[in-house]
Amino acid sequence: MLLLSCGTLRLTRRLAEPAVPWQMYGKDPDRNSRSQITSDSLERIWDQDVGAGFGNSSAAVAGGIVYVGTLKGEVHALDVSTGKDLASKNFGGAIFSCPVVLDSLMVVAASQSKKNLLAYDIYSGSLLWSKSIADVELSPAVRKNEVYVATVNGDLYKFDLRTGDEVFHKNFGAPVRSSPAIDDSVCVFGCDDGNVYAVDAADGKLKWKYEAGSPVWCSPSMNDSSVFVGTNGGELLALTRKGKLEFDFTTGEKILSMPVSDEKRIYFGCDDGNFYALDIDSGALLWKVNADAPIITAAAETRTQIFVGGFDKILYVIDKSDGKVVQKIDLSGRIRTQPAIYGDYLVIGAEDEEIYGFRIR
Repeated sequence: MLLLSCGTLRLTRRLAEPAVPWQMYGKDPDRNSRSQITSDSLERIWDQDVGAGFGNSSAAVAGGIVYVGTLKGEVHALDVSTGKDLASKNFGGAIFSCPVVLDSLMVVAASQSKKNLLAYDIYSGSLLWSKSIADVELSPAVRKNEVYVATVNGDLYKFDLRTGDEVFHKNFGAPVRSSPAIDDSVCVFGCDDGNVYAVDAADGKLKWKYEAGSPVWCSPSMNDSSVFVGTNGGELLALTRKGKLEFDFTTGEKILSMPVSDEKRIYFGCDDGNFYALDIDSGALLWKVNADAPIITAAAETRTQIFVGGFDKILYVIDKSDGKVVQKIDLSGRIRTQPAIYGDYLVIGAEDEEIYGFRIR
Protein backbone atom coordinates (compact mmCIF):
# COMPACT_ATOMS: atom_id res chain seq x y z
CA MET A 1 0.00 0.00 0.00
CA LEU A 2 2.74 2.45 0.99
CA LEU A 3 6.48 2.64 0.47
CA LEU A 4 9.01 4.55 2.53
CA SER A 5 12.26 5.25 0.74
CA CYS A 6 14.62 8.06 1.76
CA GLY A 7 11.77 9.89 3.47
CA THR A 8 9.35 9.57 0.57
CA LEU A 9 5.72 8.92 1.42
CA ARG A 10 4.15 7.30 -1.63
CA LEU A 11 1.08 5.18 -2.31
CA THR A 12 1.84 2.29 -4.65
CA ARG A 13 -1.75 1.98 -5.86
CA ARG A 14 -4.95 3.97 -5.72
CA LEU A 15 -7.09 3.14 -2.73
CA ALA A 16 -10.82 2.69 -2.46
CA GLU A 17 -12.66 4.95 -0.01
CA PRO A 18 -14.66 2.57 2.21
CA ALA A 19 -15.90 5.32 4.55
CA VAL A 20 -16.60 9.06 4.47
CA PRO A 21 -13.14 10.68 4.69
CA TRP A 22 -12.14 13.15 7.41
CA GLN A 23 -10.21 15.25 4.91
CA MET A 24 -9.10 18.18 7.07
CA TYR A 25 -9.47 19.85 10.46
CA GLY A 26 -13.19 19.82 11.27
CA LYS A 27 -13.76 17.16 8.56
CA ASP A 28 -15.05 19.60 5.92
CA PRO A 29 -14.29 23.22 4.96
CA ASP A 30 -17.29 24.50 6.95
CA ARG A 31 -15.82 22.60 9.97
CA ASN A 32 -18.98 20.59 10.75
CA SER A 33 -17.00 17.79 12.53
CA ARG A 34 -19.89 15.36 12.22
CA SER A 35 -20.29 11.69 11.32
CA GLN A 36 -23.69 10.29 10.42
CA ILE A 37 -23.17 6.97 12.22
CA THR A 38 -24.81 5.99 15.51
CA SER A 39 -22.52 5.14 18.43
CA ASP A 40 -22.73 3.62 21.92
CA SER A 41 -19.14 3.40 23.19
CA LEU A 42 -15.44 3.28 22.27
CA GLU A 43 -13.08 0.31 22.38
CA ARG A 44 -9.35 1.10 22.36
CA ILE A 45 -7.62 -1.06 19.74
CA TRP A 46 -4.18 0.44 19.18
CA ASP A 47 -1.72 3.22 19.98
CA GLN A 48 1.33 4.38 18.05
CA ASP A 49 4.26 6.54 19.19
CA VAL A 50 5.21 8.99 16.43
CA GLY A 51 8.13 10.56 18.32
CA ALA A 52 6.88 14.16 18.56
CA GLY A 53 3.96 16.24 19.78
CA PHE A 54 1.06 17.80 17.91
CA GLY A 55 -0.60 21.15 17.44
CA ASN A 56 -4.22 21.99 18.26
CA SER A 57 -5.90 20.50 15.20
CA SER A 58 -6.48 16.83 14.29
CA ALA A 59 -5.43 14.05 11.98
CA ALA A 60 -6.87 13.57 8.50
CA VAL A 61 -8.14 10.13 7.50
CA ALA A 62 -8.73 9.01 3.91
CA GLY A 63 -8.53 5.69 2.11
CA GLY A 64 -8.09 3.88 5.40
CA ILE A 65 -4.92 5.86 6.20
CA VAL A 66 -4.40 8.33 9.04
CA TYR A 67 -2.24 11.35 8.13
CA VAL A 68 -0.90 13.27 11.11
CA GLY A 69 1.59 16.14 11.27
CA THR A 70 4.01 16.62 14.17
CA LEU A 71 5.94 19.49 15.72
CA LYS A 72 9.10 17.80 14.40
CA GLY A 73 7.95 18.52 10.86
CA GLU A 74 6.95 15.00 9.92
CA VAL A 75 3.74 13.66 8.43
CA HIS A 76 3.12 10.06 9.44
CA ALA A 77 0.81 7.70 7.55
CA LEU A 78 -0.79 5.08 9.82
CA ASP A 79 -3.13 2.20 9.07
CA VAL A 80 -6.46 3.22 10.62
CA SER A 81 -7.34 -0.35 11.61
CA THR A 82 -4.01 -1.37 13.22
CA GLY A 83 -2.07 1.85 13.89
CA LYS A 84 0.93 0.50 11.97
CA ASP A 85 3.26 3.36 10.95
CA LEU A 86 3.38 2.79 7.18
CA ALA A 87 5.48 5.75 6.11
CA SER A 88 6.62 9.24 7.09
CA LYS A 89 8.15 12.28 5.49
CA ASN A 90 9.78 15.36 6.99
CA PHE A 91 8.62 18.65 5.45
CA GLY A 92 11.21 20.82 7.20
CA GLY A 93 9.18 22.88 9.69
CA ALA A 94 6.98 22.41 12.74
CA ILE A 95 3.49 21.29 11.69
CA PHE A 96 0.86 22.73 14.04
CA SER A 97 -1.98 22.01 11.62
CA CYS A 98 -3.90 19.10 10.16
CA PRO A 99 -2.84 17.96 6.68
CA VAL A 100 -5.57 18.25 4.05
CA VAL A 101 -5.95 15.10 1.95
CA LEU A 102 -8.07 15.11 -1.23
CA ASP A 103 -7.68 12.22 -3.65
CA SER A 104 -4.01 12.24 -4.73
CA LEU A 105 -2.97 15.50 -3.06
CA MET A 106 -1.95 16.37 0.48
CA VAL A 107 -1.61 20.02 1.57
CA VAL A 108 0.76 20.66 4.46
CA ALA A 109 1.18 24.00 6.28
CA ALA A 110 4.22 24.51 8.52
CA SER A 111 6.05 27.08 10.62
CA GLN A 112 9.72 28.00 10.96
CA SER A 113 10.43 26.83 7.41
CA LYS A 114 11.43 28.66 4.24
CA LYS A 115 8.86 26.80 2.14
CA ASN A 116 5.97 26.29 4.48
CA LEU A 117 2.86 25.72 2.38
CA LEU A 118 3.19 22.65 0.20
CA ALA A 119 1.10 20.44 -2.06
CA TYR A 120 2.41 16.89 -2.23
CA ASP A 121 1.29 14.11 -4.57
CA ILE A 122 0.91 10.99 -2.43
CA TYR A 123 0.76 8.68 -5.47
CA SER A 124 3.94 9.86 -7.16
CA GLY A 125 5.72 10.81 -3.93
CA SER A 126 6.64 14.20 -5.37
CA LEU A 127 6.22 17.84 -4.42
CA LEU A 128 3.68 19.52 -6.69
CA TRP A 129 4.30 23.10 -5.51
CA SER A 130 5.45 25.07 -2.48
CA LYS A 131 5.07 28.63 -1.18
CA SER A 132 6.96 30.87 1.20
CA ILE A 133 4.45 32.59 3.47
CA ALA A 134 4.48 33.60 7.14
CA ASP A 135 4.06 30.99 9.87
CA VAL A 136 0.78 29.10 9.99
CA GLU A 137 -0.46 28.07 13.45
CA LEU A 138 -3.76 26.47 12.51
CA SER A 139 -5.10 24.46 9.63
CA PRO A 140 -5.78 25.44 6.03
CA ALA A 141 -9.07 24.60 4.34
CA VAL A 142 -9.66 23.34 0.80
CA ARG A 143 -12.90 23.79 -1.08
CA LYS A 144 -13.49 23.21 -4.81
CA ASN A 145 -9.74 22.80 -5.52
CA GLU A 146 -8.89 26.07 -3.78
CA VAL A 147 -6.66 26.37 -0.70
CA TYR A 148 -7.40 29.01 1.97
CA VAL A 149 -4.78 29.63 4.63
CA ALA A 150 -4.18 32.35 7.27
CA THR A 151 -0.89 33.38 8.89
CA VAL A 152 0.40 34.96 12.10
CA ASN A 153 1.34 38.03 10.02
CA GLY A 154 -2.37 38.69 9.46
CA ASP A 155 -2.52 37.32 5.92
CA LEU A 156 -5.30 35.41 4.25
CA TYR A 157 -4.30 33.62 1.05
CA LYS A 158 -6.19 31.69 -1.56
CA PHE A 159 -4.25 29.41 -3.91
CA ASP A 160 -5.24 27.09 -6.73
CA LEU A 161 -4.82 23.54 -5.38
CA ARG A 162 -3.55 22.03 -8.63
CA THR A 163 -1.14 24.76 -9.77
CA GLY A 164 -0.26 26.74 -6.62
CA ASP A 165 -1.19 29.98 -8.40
CA GLU A 166 -2.19 32.76 -6.00
CA VAL A 167 -5.83 33.80 -6.44
CA PHE A 168 -5.83 36.53 -3.78
CA HIS A 169 -3.86 37.78 -0.78
CA LYS A 170 -5.32 40.09 1.88
CA ASN A 171 -3.68 41.43 5.03
CA PHE A 172 -5.72 42.26 8.15
CA GLY A 173 -3.06 44.00 10.23
CA ALA A 174 -2.95 41.58 13.17
CA PRO A 175 -2.10 37.90 13.62
CA VAL A 176 -4.65 35.29 12.56
CA ARG A 177 -4.53 32.16 14.73
CA SER A 178 -7.93 30.89 13.62
CA SER A 179 -8.56 28.33 10.88
CA PRO A 180 -10.89 29.72 8.21
CA ALA A 181 -14.29 28.12 7.65
CA ILE A 182 -15.55 28.23 4.05
CA ASP A 183 -18.73 27.60 2.11
CA ASP A 184 -19.75 28.46 -1.47
CA SER A 185 -19.84 32.20 -0.88
CA VAL A 186 -17.95 33.19 2.27
CA CYS A 187 -14.72 32.60 4.20
CA VAL A 188 -14.91 33.36 7.94
CA PHE A 189 -12.07 33.60 10.51
CA GLY A 190 -11.10 35.32 13.75
CA CYS A 191 -8.24 37.74 14.35
CA ASP A 192 -6.07 39.07 17.19
CA ASP A 193 -7.55 42.54 16.63
CA GLY A 194 -10.81 41.34 18.22
CA ASN A 195 -12.80 40.99 15.02
CA VAL A 196 -14.50 38.12 13.26
CA TYR A 197 -14.08 38.68 9.51
CA ALA A 198 -16.10 37.36 6.59
CA VAL A 199 -14.70 37.79 3.09
CA ASP A 200 -16.03 36.79 -0.29
CA ALA A 201 -14.77 33.27 -0.98
CA ALA A 202 -14.20 34.15 -4.64
CA ASP A 203 -12.18 37.37 -4.49
CA GLY A 204 -11.39 38.05 -0.81
CA LYS A 205 -13.35 41.30 -0.61
CA LEU A 206 -14.64 42.12 2.87
CA LYS A 207 -18.33 41.25 3.29
CA TRP A 208 -18.62 42.07 7.01
CA LYS A 209 -16.80 42.11 10.30
CA TYR A 210 -18.07 41.69 13.85
CA GLU A 211 -16.33 43.39 16.75
CA ALA A 212 -15.99 40.67 19.36
CA GLY A 213 -14.23 42.84 21.95
CA SER A 214 -11.26 40.51 22.53
CA PRO A 215 -8.86 38.46 20.38
CA VAL A 216 -10.43 35.52 18.55
CA TRP A 217 -8.12 32.49 18.45
CA CYS A 218 -11.02 30.05 18.20
CA SER A 219 -11.73 28.65 14.74
CA PRO A 220 -15.31 29.27 13.59
CA SER A 221 -17.73 26.68 12.27
CA MET A 222 -20.84 27.17 10.17
CA ASN A 223 -24.21 25.62 9.48
CA ASP A 224 -26.75 26.65 6.84
CA SER A 225 -27.78 29.85 8.64
CA SER A 226 -25.20 30.76 11.29
CA VAL A 227 -21.54 31.17 12.24
CA PHE A 228 -20.38 29.98 15.68
CA VAL A 229 -17.14 31.17 17.27
CA GLY A 230 -15.61 31.65 20.72
CA THR A 231 -13.52 34.56 21.97
CA ASN A 232 -10.58 35.00 24.32
CA GLY A 233 -12.93 37.06 26.46
CA GLY A 234 -15.04 33.97 27.16
CA GLU A 235 -18.03 34.59 24.90
CA LEU A 236 -19.58 32.07 22.53
CA LEU A 237 -21.03 34.04 19.62
CA ALA A 238 -23.76 32.94 17.24
CA LEU A 239 -23.79 35.25 14.21
CA THR A 240 -26.04 35.34 11.17
CA ARG A 241 -24.49 34.85 7.76
CA LYS A 242 -24.61 38.66 7.45
CA GLY A 243 -22.60 39.20 10.65
CA LYS A 244 -25.43 40.15 13.00
CA LEU A 245 -25.45 38.83 16.55
CA GLU A 246 -28.10 36.17 17.17
CA PHE A 247 -27.02 35.49 20.75
CA ASP A 248 -23.96 35.25 22.96
CA PHE A 249 -23.19 33.04 25.94
CA THR A 250 -20.62 34.13 28.53
CA THR A 251 -18.37 31.66 30.33
CA GLY A 252 -15.83 34.05 31.84
CA GLU A 253 -12.81 32.12 30.54
CA LYS A 254 -11.07 31.87 27.18
CA ILE A 255 -12.77 29.74 24.50
CA LEU A 256 -10.27 28.10 22.14
CA SER A 257 -12.38 25.04 21.38
CA MET A 258 -13.96 25.28 17.92
CA PRO A 259 -17.75 24.95 18.35
CA VAL A 260 -19.51 22.05 16.67
CA SER A 261 -23.25 21.79 16.17
CA ASP A 262 -26.14 19.63 15.09
CA GLU A 263 -29.79 20.45 14.41
CA LYS A 264 -30.52 21.14 18.10
CA ARG A 265 -27.34 22.12 19.93
CA ILE A 266 -23.95 23.86 19.88
CA TYR A 267 -21.10 22.13 21.72
CA PHE A 268 -17.78 23.61 22.86
CA GLY A 269 -15.11 23.39 25.54
CA CYS A 270 -13.64 26.17 27.62
CA ASP A 271 -10.58 27.09 29.68
CA ASP A 272 -12.84 26.97 32.76
CA GLY A 273 -12.78 23.16 32.51
CA ASN A 274 -16.35 22.78 31.32
CA PHE A 275 -17.79 21.35 28.12
CA TYR A 276 -21.04 23.10 27.20
CA ALA A 277 -24.15 22.32 25.18
CA LEU A 278 -26.38 25.25 24.21
CA ASP A 279 -29.75 25.40 22.49
CA ILE A 280 -28.97 26.30 18.89
CA ASP A 281 -31.92 28.71 18.58
CA SER A 282 -31.84 30.57 21.90
CA GLY A 283 -28.32 30.03 23.28
CA ALA A 284 -29.76 28.71 26.55
CA LEU A 285 -27.55 26.32 28.51
CA LEU A 286 -28.83 22.75 28.18
CA TRP A 287 -26.09 20.90 30.04
CA LYS A 288 -22.39 21.02 30.86
CA VAL A 289 -19.74 18.47 31.81
CA ASN A 290 -16.92 19.44 34.18
CA ALA A 291 -13.46 18.15 33.31
CA ASP A 292 -11.52 19.94 36.08
CA ALA A 293 -8.98 21.07 33.44
CA PRO A 294 -9.09 23.27 30.34
CA ILE A 295 -10.66 21.92 27.16
CA ILE A 296 -9.02 23.71 24.25
CA THR A 297 -9.75 21.32 21.42
CA ALA A 298 -12.83 20.80 19.28
CA ALA A 299 -15.12 17.83 19.69
CA ALA A 300 -16.26 15.34 17.07
CA GLU A 301 -19.76 13.94 16.96
CA THR A 302 -21.94 11.10 15.75
CA ARG A 303 -25.73 11.13 15.66
CA THR A 304 -25.93 10.10 19.31
CA GLN A 305 -22.67 11.02 21.05
CA ILE A 306 -19.95 13.60 21.25
CA PHE A 307 -16.24 12.92 21.84
CA VAL A 308 -13.83 15.44 23.33
CA GLY A 309 -10.51 15.39 25.19
CA GLY A 310 -9.16 17.67 27.89
CA PHE A 311 -5.99 18.69 29.68
CA ASP A 312 -6.96 16.18 32.38
CA LYS A 313 -5.77 13.45 29.92
CA ILE A 314 -9.29 12.03 29.59
CA LEU A 315 -11.23 11.34 26.40
CA TYR A 316 -14.92 11.89 27.20
CA VAL A 317 -17.79 10.08 25.49
CA ILE A 318 -20.95 12.09 26.16
CA ASP A 319 -24.61 11.47 25.32
CA LYS A 320 -25.70 14.44 23.22
CA SER A 321 -29.28 14.52 24.48
CA ASP A 322 -28.67 14.92 28.22
CA GLY A 323 -24.92 15.40 28.80
CA LYS A 324 -24.47 12.07 30.56
CA VAL A 325 -20.83 10.91 30.48
CA VAL A 326 -20.98 7.41 28.98
CA GLN A 327 -17.21 6.75 29.16
CA LYS A 328 -14.09 8.40 30.55
CA ILE A 329 -10.99 6.96 28.87
CA ASP A 330 -7.64 7.74 30.49
CA LEU A 331 -4.81 8.51 28.08
CA SER A 332 -1.19 9.15 29.02
CA GLY A 333 -0.95 12.79 27.92
CA ARG A 334 -2.95 16.00 27.84
CA ILE A 335 -5.31 16.14 24.87
CA ARG A 336 -5.13 19.17 22.63
CA THR A 337 -6.16 17.62 19.30
CA GLN A 338 -9.61 17.07 17.86
CA PRO A 339 -10.77 13.45 17.40
CA ALA A 340 -11.22 12.35 13.78
CA ILE A 341 -13.93 9.85 12.82
CA TYR A 342 -13.64 7.50 9.86
CA GLY A 343 -16.35 4.89 9.49
CA ASP A 344 -16.39 3.04 12.80
CA TYR A 345 -12.90 4.22 13.81
CA LEU A 346 -11.90 7.20 15.94
CA VAL A 347 -8.31 8.49 16.16
CA ILE A 348 -6.86 11.13 18.48
CA GLY A 349 -3.41 12.38 19.53
CA ALA A 350 -2.12 13.27 23.01
CA GLU A 351 0.90 15.09 24.45
CA ASP A 352 2.62 11.78 25.19
CA GLU A 353 3.40 11.73 21.42
CA GLU A 354 0.98 8.85 20.91
CA ILE A 355 -1.83 8.49 18.39
CA TYR A 356 -4.65 6.35 19.76
CA GLY A 357 -7.11 4.32 17.69
CA PHE A 358 -10.58 3.26 18.85
CA ARG A 359 -13.35 1.15 17.43
CA ILE A 360 -16.72 2.91 17.63
CA ARG A 361 -19.36 0.51 18.92
